[in-house]
Amino acid sequence: MSSPAGKCERPPAPITAASATCSGDMFPLASMPADLLELIGWRVLAGDLLDYMRFRAVCAHSRSSTINPRGLAITDSRFHPRRWMMLPAGHRLHLEDGRKRFLNLDTGVFVRPQVPLLDDHCVLCSVDGLLLMQRQHCDQDAQISLLHPFTGDVAKFPPITYPMVVNLFGSTSHLYSNNGYAYLLPGKVTASLTVNADEGVAMITIVLQDAARVLFATTKDKQWRLSAWRFSPKESNISSQGKIYMFQPKPRSSVEQRILQIDPPRPENIYGSSSSLFPAPKVIAIFPTGTRNALFELVECDSEILLIDSSEYILTKRMAVYRISDLIQGRVTPLTSIGDKALLVGVSTSGSVIGRNLSVSLKAMPTIGADMIVCQDPIHGKYLGQYHIGSGTWSLRDMVCDIYSVYGCCTCSLIDHMYGACHCFIS
Repeated sequence: MSSPAGKCERPPAPITAASATCSGDMFPLASMPADLLELIGWRVLAGDLLDYMRFRAVCAHSRSSTINPRGLAITDSRFHPRRWMMLPAGHRLHLEDGRKRFLNLDTGVFVRPQVPLLDDHCVLCSVDGLLLMQRQHCDQDAQISLLHPFTGDVAKFPPITYPMVVNLFGSTSHLYSNNGYAYLLPGKVTASLTVNADEGVAMITIVLQDAARVLFATTKDKQWRLSAWRFSPKESNISSQGKIYMFQPKPRSSVEQRILQIDPPRPENIYGSSSSLFPAPKVIAIFPTGTRNALFELVECDSEILLIDSSEYILTKRMAVYRISDLIQGRVTPLTSIGDKALLVGVSTSGSVIGRNLSVSLKAMPTIGADMIVCQDPIHGKYLGQYHIGSGTWSLRDMVCDIYSVYGCCTCSLIDHMYGACHCFIS
């Protein structure tokens, strides 16, 4: 069914674990055929992975009739926790027992799973809800790992060596090295994941800010490889469904912006593929900016890649949102609504100082209005602005951190912590 013009189509509400158990009565599940329980399980999984895990825990029959995600949670993309994010370090956001809080960007649900790798690993970025991490102990190698925070599954990749860093940059100015290994900086990494479920092989592609080539390796490789082609990435790039999207630098005189897409190798070529088989970036859309000073951001919303068109003085100008799929077809039509979603630009995810862009539901962020673009004042950092894409109006508020309740607790909201506006941070 086609969506109205200018609307961002949203999928129907999925079945949850609670609704599948008939208001808490467990006996109907025990009498259901196994194939029917399996079908219900897949419907539950379409909503959220944790609902699926709770559904499996209802009884022995539901467990035996559905697939256990543990052991498959990385190589089977159906079990990726795509709409979950680990909150940045901040006052009362995490517990003293070391457990980190994760937020569901659609439902607003918080969970506190035990993530042992965080004791000696640094989170570089999130890939489909999985955590790309690097070991930080100087007396060990700097191995790259991909962790599923809810099942504990880990996929291990080789460490990145110093000679490879020289091939990327010609120096180590963007990274730091020790004992012949290169350590990546959180927030300066964008990664995509490709899996061959039949072979149980996963491949990670890494784009480093300002690097001219991409790194890629599989779980069966002993070293990382470099793409044969070179390019010039921009800071705003995202990964989605195994692909990486970015902007191509344009001449100062140009009023057109080219959007690039990097495809992964075919699944059958993941293992043992050479650098020459890695597809080069391709131009998928050209956007007529109309001005040389425009700034652009990319964000994923309801499985759509959106382009946010703004300007240097972001809190005084109009903004617009476009679907990349529309731009590919040559339709330059701004959206007038994104449903019950808001777009957060420049969020400090996973404690990173480099901002990332997110889409959130009003259930997760009830203090934000629908159809809003939320961003921080890029000049003074004093205001948090909300831009309504339908009316073209701004609403601003001060981000004040020194307001405390009578109990001495920080009263800053979750959104303040996510933007790094609250100074009550703990290490």
